[in-house]
Amino acid sequence: MTYLSETDINQTLVLEFFLMISRFEFALKITKYAKGDNNRAEPDWAKYAKDICEQFNKNKTKELLNACEFYLQNPPKKQVLVNGALDWSKTLPNNNTKEPEILISLVRRVRNNLFHGGKYNAQLHDETARNEELLKAGIIILQECLNVSPDVKQAFDGAAI
Repeated sequence: MTYLSETDINQTLVLEFFLMISRFEFALKITKYAKGDNNRAEPDWAKYAKDICEQFNKNKTKELLNACEFYLQNPPKKQVLVNGALDWSKTLPNNNTKEPEILISLVRRVRNNLFHGGKYNAQLHDETARNEELLKAGIIILQECLNVSPDVKQAFDGAAI
């Protein structure tokens, strides 16, 4: 069964990103990067991003550099409401944050757009090639995040998915 039309984004790529971010969030929560209370538990992406800032080096490989530069130069848009109508904002995260924190925030934005339905209305957002590039670059960035955090990588690798 297929849920995407032939003109939509590559289903295998969507699934790869979905599974990676899902396993990543699981790994964050079972290591020291969980926040919440008796009613909820969620990954603490902000704490994680701060902790890996010194180890994350976008110049490690050409592929990683290209992925990071793509995100920084063509950031994923954020879905917003303007006068009650859906729209897209090109705003970047706070300029006072370090680059790895910005990159992780942008990967999360791609996650939010995908998970919360921001990418399903072709009238609102018809940029398939760009969306695929955002997913590919996000996977590369997340892979490097795992490379610089062995405890999270171990939990990620042990995920049942």
